Amino acid sequence: MREVEKAAAKSGAPFLAADKPLAEARTLWSQAFDALTRVATLESALEAVKAATGEDDTFRRLKAERDALRRAIKTGNIWDLSAGR
Repeated sequence: MREVEKAAAKSGAPFLAADKPLAEARTLWSQAFDALTRVATLESALEAVKAATGEDDTFRRLKAERDALRRAIKTGNIWDLSAGR
């Protein structure tokens, strides 16, 4: 849990804010968990597509989605994306 907390603090995760209502913190935590789960799923899909077909359009689309999500997580922009939800 300490590693998760360190990574969350580094990305500016708003669910760590002490003044955040519990319900909102839970929602934001779920958003972060969903994003990390999606990155892992995209990694697996990329490996499967690459092994089956090589680097085709599906591979490039999945890679672009994974890379964009990684950047959003790394820069903290993932929290800006939640405003549109």
